[in-house]
Order: sequence, then structure tokens, then C-alpha cells
Amino acid sequence: MAKASDVCYSIGAPGGLISCPFYNDVGFTAPPRSFTADMINAALVGATATEIILAFRGTLPIDTADWNGFIDSVDDWVHNGEAVLVKAPYAPGLVHQGFSASLETLWSSAAAAVRQLTATQLPVVVTGHSKGGALATLAAIRLRSEGIATPVGVYTYGSPRVGDTPFSTSYNAVISQWRFENNNDLVPHLPPAAQLLDFLGEVDSRLSGLTAYAYLHAGTLEYLGSNGKCTEGNPKNSLDILGQRMRSFAALLLTGQIREVATDHSLANQYIPKICALAAQVPS
Repeated sequence: MAKASDVCYSIGAPGGLISCPFYNDVGFTAPPRSFTADMINAALVGATATEIILAFRGTLPIDTADWNGFIDSVDDWVHNGEAVLVKAPYAPGLVHQGFSASLETLWSSAAAAVRQLTATQLPVVVTGHSKGGALATLAAIRLRSEGIATPVGVYTYGSPRVGDTPFSTSYNAVISQWRFENNNDLVPHLPPAAQLLDFLGEVDSRLSGLTAYAYLHAGTLEYLGSNGKCTEGNPKNSLDILGQRMRSFAALLLTGQIREVATDHSLANQYIPKICALAAQVPS
């Protein structure tokens, strides 16, 4: 699924989807259909021998050219009016207005392609990286709400938060999601909660007056640490993992090492190699 998410970044690229070095690894049995909207949002729908894949492309890079660029990026994430929580007709609770609007631009085409492939009786899996992970989360519950399919799994990589507590609670009751987050990747902490904003405000006073939104991640955390191990989040260790990550952020930001924050968000260079290394350790 991580590799299928990376194939999405080749939508519209010279050479098309097959230009992605991971294309053949996904195992599509026929060329997937791809969809774009507003030159920003993109998704693909394809089938392998074992599942139907709905994957979304990510965007929203964090600027790490210099410290001021980093501050501006964080400020844009928080002050963007689309970070406001709104009601969505396909899910309980409230969801990110911008992500919901982005999904809407792709929905009719992508949903029709998924519906067509469900005639094969293959299960549906939804995936995406970065903003694509947020769209994957919303798409999964919308597929179920509209009676198209209930995904057997959702796999996201470096995804930002999508909805509030009622949304996440109701979502987790009906959808199985595994949410991979890498070491010092900042994006999974956005839109930022009060704890992160307090910390960022201590690092740079320009971030001290930002607004916190009542977001809560959905799905099960799979934390990829600097040691290459994967720790699954649960009620007992979630605070320990968060504390570990905040301390790591502090060490980087206080010493101006902001480039690592962006590096750890890379799907091709961080998430995929780490996940493949973990998979290689699993007995066949």
C-alpha cells in the first residue's frame, strides 16, 4: 500500500504511472485509472490479484529552506481557514473542511471506478501519504456510508489529522486503519493540538498565538522510530510515544535541524525503506 501511494505521485508525470520505480511491485493486474482535479488533488483506482486499491496523492510540503520558511509553513497549516472543523454528511462528528472539499473534487470519478471493480468481489483497501492519507481516511468512511464497499483496511503514511473525537470514535468502530508515522515527521501532528502549539511557541514567539483545533487521529498508530523498529500505539503507551517524539522535535528545532523534519516525511526515502525492512524480518 505504501508503494501504491507512491505511484500516485507519478499521476500526470512524464511516462505516467509506470514511471514510478515501485509500480511493478504493487502488482496491478491492469493499468489503474487515475483522476485529477484542480491540478492539486489526484487519486488512482486499480486492482491486484487480491484487492481493489483506492490511493490518494499527497501534497502540502513543509518548507525547510530556512527557519523563516519553516515558520511560514507551520503558520499556513494552522491559520488556513480550511482547517476549520465542519459537518460532513457521510460521517458522524466534524471533519477538516479543506480535506473534505478536496475529496469532493475526486469523489464521483473515483467512487464510480471502485463501484465498477467491486463486481470482481475483491475486497477494497484505501491508502495514501500525507494529505493523501487524510483523503483516504475520509474516503473509507464515505465508501461505507454510500453503500459502495466497506474497506477491509486503510493504510496511511504521514497523514495529518482529519476529524474530531466523535468522528474518530465512530470511524474506529467500523473501519480498520493502520496509521504509520515516522520518527520526526511533523505532518502527523498537524493541524496542531495545544500541546504542540505550546512547544512551538517556546521555540519561536511568532508561533505562540496560533489557534489549536480539537482534532484527534483515527486508526491505530504504527510508530516508526529512529531505531528502525515499529511500535504499535495503545492506551498504555501512547503518552510515552508522544513524549519521546516531542523531545526529539525539541532537540532538532532548538538546534535548527529543520531539514530532518521534512526528510522524515518522505514516502520513498523513509517510510517505504523502513516498512520493507520490517517486512523482511517477518517469517514467511
